[in-house]
Amino acid sequence: MLRKGRNVLSSIVHVGLNIALAVVSTALTVISGNCVFAILLVILSKWRVIAVRPRYWWINIKSNLVDFIVGVSLALLVSVAGSNGLNMWHVILTIIYAIWLVAIKPQSSIVFAQVQSLMAIFFGTFAVATIAAHADPFLGCLVSFIIGYGASRHVLVQGDDVDFTLTTFLSGLILAELTWVFYHWSIVYVIGTETVYAIPQLPIVASLIFFTFARGYTSALKHDGKIRMDDILLPAIFSVSLILVMIFCFSKANFDV
Repeated sequence: MLRKGRNVLSSIVHVGLNIALAVVSTALTVISGNCVFAILLVILSKWRVIAVRPRYWWINIKSNLVDFIVGVSLALLVSVAGSNGLNMWHVILTIIYAIWLVAIKPQSSIVFAQVQSLMAIFFGTFAVATIAAHADPFLGCLVSFIIGYGASRHVLVQGDDVDFTLTTFLSGLILAELTWVFYHWSIVYVIGTETVYAIPQLPIVASLIFFTFARGYTSALKHDGKIRMDDILLPAIFSVSLILVMIFCFSKANFDV
């Protein structure tokens, strides 16, 4: 009975600390006017990555890459949402980060691994596309390569195949290429009236492509490495159709050549 009570208390403390991390990171950004302190807080929260022998650091870094991408990306997006006091987007991004830390990140099933990777793709490329206009495009492509590598590895490591280096490299390369294309073809969707927020096309397109990839991988796991057309056809048609509709019907391109 005593052990059960300690487990409940430990869970409550764990949840409270994670929620505090999300709230404090946003508060630091809003108060200071930049995201440096929030990013440092995210990095410090990963202290266990190096709390082992140095030979395990690289393995731990790769294993925690998706969590790091989501945390840093949301800190950057909070900064982009404005620093003139708390607004609706600050609250929404804080809630998303809290849900990530408390409910999504701790899960270890294949489905949740895909959800975690999809969130890393979406928010990671969201941050890259939002900040790319004011940064070196090569740096944006490099960051996108890391995002694609980390997200694909997070999914592939769930399977039996121990040699997926080429697949993760290609995933990173494809995401870097997409970032380069959308850097020169800047399209955003504006949401909100009083507090405006712009969502670029890049995270939407990248997430749809990764969604199709994840469905194909799930099919391969179920059928001894073979992807069945029935499993991949509808997700592929849905993703391609939505991308084409966005590009041809809801795009007012701002070309930067």
